Formats: sequence, structure tokens, C-alpha cells
Amino acid sequence: MNRREKALLGMIGLLSVLFAGGWFARNVLLRPLNNLEQQKQEAQEALRKLKETRSAYLRAESYLQQAAARSFGTNTDLATAQAGHMLTEQLSRLGLPEANFNFQPVPARKIRGGQETGWSVQGEGPLGKMIDLLFVLEQTPQLHKIENLVISPGDRPGRIRARFHYLTLVININSPGPQPELKPTFALNSPQRRLYDVIVQRDLLRPYVPGTPDRPRPVTPSVDPASRPETLKIVSLSQWRGDSEVHVCDLTNMKVTSYKTGETLAGGEILGVDYRTMPLAGSAGLVSDSRVILKSGTNYWAVEQGQTLATRYQLAPEQLPAELCPK
Repeated sequence: MNRREKALLGMIGLLSVLFAGGWFARNVLLRPLNNLEQQKQEAQEALRKLKETRSAYLRAESYLQQAAARSFGTNTDLATAQAGHMLTEQLSRLGLPEANFNFQPVPARKIRGGQETGWSVQGEGPLGKMIDLLFVLEQTPQLHKIENLVISPGDRPGRIRARFHYLTLVININSPGPQPELKPTFALNSPQRRLYDVIVQRDLLRPYVPGTPDRPRPVTPSVDPASRPETLKIVSLSQWRGDSEVHVCDLTNMKVTSYKTGETLAGGEILGVDYRTMPLAGSAGLVSDSRVILKSGTNYWAVEQGQTLATRYQLAPEQLPAELCPK
């Protein structure tokens, strides 16, 4: 073996030793360390998931405690009794005779995390008071829902029969949160209740009675259009020889009436028509080319073309066009 071959053999041996040392360091020394690092990361991930689960549990528990505090109670029998007592109290407040109503308890139904219970209610009364009853029951602050509502005409004009289920939720929780001061969402004298007045004014639930020569068909009493702004629609704001005209369509009979500046429309004086291009109120990205300006007392109102008087909105004096600004 010559010198060159010996050098090559020594180099091969050195590489073999280095390779064996690297394999030993990787598999004998570093692999356990890598395994420990992986186990550490897995433990940290498991701990993070446990913290998230605990946080979600605490949030859910807090929500359930708050919801249970807004219920009729955490005992099914007690909650059913209190809901029935509330129903009879509402009848008394509205002047509806309890003798005209029939209450039957609804069998409790188990759901996940609680039970659903309540009352099946049937009764008859004047149309306005029955609408008041349904409104106040819908606004009760306790957990509830009204379902299976059926309304039919009563034995006499102006009266209706109603049948529905008033249901509440009993949550399975041992320690409900502090009892808050529960108040209805809206009261009977709120604007939200007034939206239902048209049902009474137009007697929408009166059954149809065909007319005969000896018994004409009952006629629903007429209602002042000004009291029903949702039926008066601005259909045209035209201008002829410098004078503006406001054309209003009564949607109940599709009759169009023309008004001029200075005349009265729905209890307000027509100051004029604003033909400036401006953003449409309540509709982002849309514009309107004209609107009628009304004055009621010291207030100014605008109604866009194509809108009903129910959508009118108030203007400050500085928002008026220059030719309509008060001097």
C-alpha cells in the first residue's frame, strides 16, 4: 500500500468516525431533547385549550345566571304559577273579565339545560283591548315567547277571539344571579303600540258580510288620512312656471290630491319644495333630488319624493334652502 492509498484510507476512516459521531449525537443525545421539547409544546397547547374551555364555561355560566335572574324562577311549578298570576294581573289591568278567558297549563317539556312550561290561553274581548293584551304580553321582561297565535272574529262586531300559548323557560341552575329590576321593553303609551292602531281604526278583523237590499253591508267608519301618515305618499313634486305642486296619493283608495305652497298637509303648512340633490335620509349611498318642506308650529319637517309622510324627518332652520329660510 503506497502513501497515497494510506492517506485516502485515513480520510475515509475519519469521515466514518465523523458520520458515526453525528449519528450518535443525533439519535442518542438530541432525540430525547427533541422529544422533551415536543412534549412541552403539546402540554402548553393542552393547557391553552383548557384555559379557553374554562373561560367559555365561566362566560356561559354567567350568561345562564343572568338569564335565570330574568325568569319566573328555577322551579318549574313555581314558574308556572307565577306566569299564570302575571297573566291574570294583565287581564285585570286592561279591564278584561277573567270569566271570558280559559287558562290551561301546558305540560312541561324538557330541553337541554332546562324545561319549557307555560299556559294555553283562550279568550274573547274588544278588539282594542285584545291587541293591548297581546302587546303587553310580548313586552313582558321575563324569558318568554308567544306561539300558536290564532285570531278570529267574535260574536259581535268589534270583538275578537284569541288563542295562543304563553311559554317561559326554567333554567337548571342552582345559583341564579342577582335579580335585576325587570321592566317591560315598551309601554302601552309608547309609539311602538300606536303602530297597531290602524288595526282598530279600520276594523281589519271584521268578518265580511255581503250586503242585501234589506240589509246593506256594514261600512267601516272613515278615518282622517292625517292620522295615518303611512298611507299618504308623495308621488310628484313638479314645478310649472315657477310654482311647485305637491301630489299626494292616499294609498287606501289610490286617490291623488294636489297641494300648493301655503296649503295644509297632514297638519303642517307647505313651505315649498327643495330641489337640491342631497343624500337620502336613512339610506346610505342613495341621493334624492327633491323633497317637500312642512312647517308645524316652530318645527320644520322634510318628506322625500316617493316616501310616505310616516318617514318625515325634522330639519334645523340652517338646513333649509336659502329661499325658505325664516327671516
